[in-house]
Amino acid sequence: MGGSETFKLKENLYMKKIIPFISIALFSAPTFAAHSEDDIKKALTTDLDKCFIAAHQKYEGHIVSLEREVEDGKPVYEFDIKTKDGQRVEVECNPLTGELSDEEFEVKKNDKDFKKAVKISAKEAEKIALENTPGKVVEREYGFEGDIPVYEFDIYSKDKGHEIEVEINGVTGEVMESEIEIYDIGEDS
Repeated sequence: MGGSETFKLKENLYMKKIIPFISIALFSAPTFAAHSEDDIKKALTTDLDKCFIAAHQKYEGHIVSLEREVEDGKPVYEFDIKTKDGQRVEVECNPLTGELSDEEFEVKKNDKDFKKAVKISAKEAEKIALENTPGKVVEREYGFEGDIPVYEFDIYSKDKGHEIEVEINGVTGEVMESEIEIYDIGEDS
């Protein structure tokens, strides 16, 4: 068998394998394209799905991370969303009801509005957080809940074997909430 005959034989075998695959893909494509937004919502039925829908409807954009937390003994999902206008918002969802709460707009550490609004320093807030939850600070965030500036610290606690998210009021120094992070999926801020 010459070189061109070997090539034609390999080409025929290749075509016999690829044509059925292409046919399946082409006939399947219209099926995928025919799904409406309502079809997708009907398929999303878990508590996480319901929270995802609620968060996505309120804040159109890209969900960059998801945390499963426990706050006061109750389950919570926390979504970190980059909105279409570039803002980062963190919002919690009760998986039992699908209700959203604790909306926090994240800012950079040196944001001028944040710096004007806080009455305690980041160092003071971190000290308060560590007094509340001894451990190692692994992440720091800054933001606003409504018009209240907040410091947020993720603290790894050896005792608990998890990160604890502690939120400090930037005006009063009060611990606003403390949540155990069960898992975290996605990028950090």
